[in-house]
Amino acid sequence: MIVKLKRQDFLKRLKIVEKAINENKIKPIISCAYIETRGESLFFCGTNLETTITTEMKCEEVVEEGKIVFQHQLVDEYLREIKDEIVTLSVRDNNLFIESSDSASEFSLMEADDFPKILVEADFFQRQEEFKMNSIELADIFEKVKFAASGSSDNLSINCVRLESEENNLKFITTDTYRLVFLEKELEKVNEKLGVSIPLNTVEALAKLLRSIEETEIKFYFYNKQVYFKLEDTLIISRVIDLAFPNYRGILGNDTYNKTLIINSDKFLKVLKRIIIFVRNNAESKYGATFELEGKELKVNGVNDIAKINEQLEVEYEGDRIKISLNAKFLSDFIQNLNKESNIMLNFISSNSSVKIKKENDNNYIYIVMPLALKD
Repeated sequence: MIVKLKRQDFLKRLKIVEKAINENKIKPIISCAYIETRGESLFFCGTNLETTITTEMKCEEVVEEGKIVFQHQLVDEYLREIKDEIVTLSVRDNNLFIESSDSASEFSLMEADDFPKILVEADFFQRQEEFKMNSIELADIFEKVKFAASGSSDNLSINCVRLESEENNLKFITTDTYRLVFLEKELEKVNEKLGVSIPLNTVEALAKLLRSIEETEIKFYFYNKQVYFKLEDTLIISRVIDLAFPNYRGILGNDTYNKTLIINSDKFLKVLKRIIIFVRNNAESKYGATFELEGKELKVNGVNDIAKINEQLEVEYEGDRIKISLNAKFLSDFIQNLNKESNIMLNFISSNSSVKIKKENDNNYIYIVMPLALKD
């Protein structure tokens, strides 16, 4: 391989595929980046075998075709310190040489033929997308829901973001069994039969990628147990989780809530942040705090082995007195995704029943939290 290319463009493409690359000591080759010439373009690929990202760039000149696999970190660091915009990449004696007007470097390569073959179904690009939307908007939605997904791969059925459609509404759902997030977004057109669970690792890699590139349109495809997110010259491919997602509809449909608290989100978040300082290392119940509502008064208490905190607020509350223990961090995780000046509504039933939280007058973003054991 011998190619001349723009350094900044190469770095940009390398940064894109890096989002899918993780260190793998068992199979070191997938800790690397793969590139190959395709006509006058350079094709990039990074994968962790669950998520794959590919992208392409135009070269200034392709002198000799080829393909290579290399450790991307050092190449990335080195190219950031080069002043020339045009550099030459060449392969000699199974080493990669990068040359500019005043610098030359050499990097070891791995066997390109050993890199996993990433297959895209032959008729994929002729298919109609399931939906399309703005890339920044999709990144925002993923940020708003992914925090409630299980972070453990021990239970893959909830280590994911669930996507479902109904008419032109796209639904995003996550749960770790202790809490549940539901977000609904109306689009111009959505495939009504859509129902797929996307691995959390894929969602996190995609959210980072969409934040790092210019705003654009993204198209989503689901085909043959794989999902595809297609941007202009970048493709993100992921397997899906082929396990039943928990039945969340019954939880969302609970209509027995009979107590309502309305509070400013910014004011409540400041209280929670102070409470978290005291309860984050609570030996009995990590992040557990006690919330007591009566009349127009909210009392929040938190303790640990060496200190305690008591907060008191005047609020809008309707219902009988209730005392409940909740995870303060779980509450702050959701509220941080809301506008600072918005009012939020918390609905209660009893001290041992779930709590429903949402922005006032907004049923498109709902959070359900289970209570903790209440200590006397």
